[in-house]
Amino acid sequence: MSLLPSHSIALVPDSADARLLVDLTSHATDLSEASHALGLALDARNDSELWLPLTMHAVTAYSRPFAESTVRHRLDTMKQFSGIPAALQPVHDMVRKYRNTTVAHSQSDLVLAVALALLDDRGAVRDVVGVTFTHPMPLVVAEQFAKLVDAVEGLVEEATRPVRERLKKQLGAVPADVVAGWRVPETLAAEDH
Repeated sequence: MSLLPSHSIALVPDSADARLLVDLTSHATDLSEASHALGLALDARNDSELWLPLTMHAVTAYSRPFAESTVRHRLDTMKQFSGIPAALQPVHDMVRKYRNTTVAHSQSDLVLAVALALLDDRGAVRDVVGVTFTHPMPLVVAEQFAKLVDAVEGLVEEATRPVRERLKKQLGAVPADVVAGWRVPETLAAEDH
């Protein structure tokens, strides 16, 4: 009988460190998503049709780690996270405000819906339309935002490293025959109807 594992990965058993690693990994994924969207926006430039949706998505993804959640702890309340660097705190606050006033809620100072009268050559009303003016993220803010995301990604990686090391040390001592009994991730595939 072979003691070779039938699989090359296994789910780490539940523990405080395993849950902490899951939370930090989840935050890192959101920050990576923000970084990717923001990078694409900066590559497209602020006169592109992609600018607004990409920067808005970057703001949404960046804000997730700092929002209340029923499935994970807020990043800024975790003792392992050293906090937003003081020099980048104003950018963090601006991005969070932009998310709350423009991206998540369409009723704000930066999104203005108005009723306009379209006039004919004589100055009489020929039509009435509703128009919404949205203030897109300025390029200079997006560039500062990119520095913020990069810094916070680094801080999350810093917070994650000791957790991974503790788990690696602890789980490295578990005998292979015990590990063989651990659950493996299951992937369910279903046809798209």
